[in-house]
Amino acid sequence: MSCTHSLTAVILTKNEEGQVTRAIESLRFCRRIIVLDSGSTDSTQLVAEAAGAEFVVHVPEPPFRISQQRNWALAHLEIDTEWVLYLDADEVVPEALAKRLTGLAADENVALDAYELTPRYLFWGKWLRRTQGYPNWHPRLVRHGRADFAGGVWEHFTEGTRVGKIYEPYDHYANSKGLRDWLDRHYRYAAWDAERIIDALESGNPDALGTTRKRWLRRLAARFWPLRPFARFLQMYIFRLGFLEGWTAFNFCLLYFCYEVMTINLIVENRRRRAGKDL
Repeated sequence: MSCTHSLTAVILTKNEEGQVTRAIESLRFCRRIIVLDSGSTDSTQLVAEAAGAEFVVHVPEPPFRISQQRNWALAHLEIDTEWVLYLDADEVVPEALAKRLTGLAADENVALDAYELTPRYLFWGKWLRRTQGYPNWHPRLVRHGRADFAGGVWEHFTEGTRVGKIYEPYDHYANSKGLRDWLDRHYRYAAWDAERIIDALESGNPDALGTTRKRWLRRLAARFWPLRPFARFLQMYIFRLGFLEGWTAFNFCLLYFCYEVMTINLIVENRRRRAGKDL
């Protein structure tokens, strides 16, 4: 069975007119390319269809959760291929990864249910290999009918899924829409993180933080939440040797320091609101 008959690509979008074509072009080896949109107000649909992709709109109830949108795709898009690859609009599949996926999809002896892929995280044109702890793993390739996604902002495969790893990386242009988009996106992440931390601390139930493979680390970060900005900066810039990647890495680590500051501010705000105190 060839890849063109066993692999569908799904790209999740919202207002991605400036970069969705690049993602679509990198997926030509797939039988189907579907753009699953969550309510764009720009010309994402026109651009995606002009590039040859199918376009489907599904606006879920807020708050938006990537895992829920991916599961909706598996359940409702009438996918008839064995494998489903998920890509974001700011990501690209290079030739080496395309060949690896082609071979895997054509292999009838594969026993696993899903695969995690790893990104080359590109910021200001530089691969932050050390700063971002390459390789770091993301759930992206799933055997249709054999696995689902769980989690909220930080999604993962459901418990019991037989998961493998693919070491050929994809490219992630995470800052391609600029600083404002980065801050807006990470504010949403911080708000989600803050709610989970408060729920875990108040209930005494660490499972409120999610059941990811690194849950022990998330529990530690929740317990010592006021130290998160400093711990994050030290982890990325010092312990991972991010300082070897120059000014770009230093600036990037400062952004993540700010993200963690947002998180602890939201924890304080939400706790004060729940207690009926002024902000």
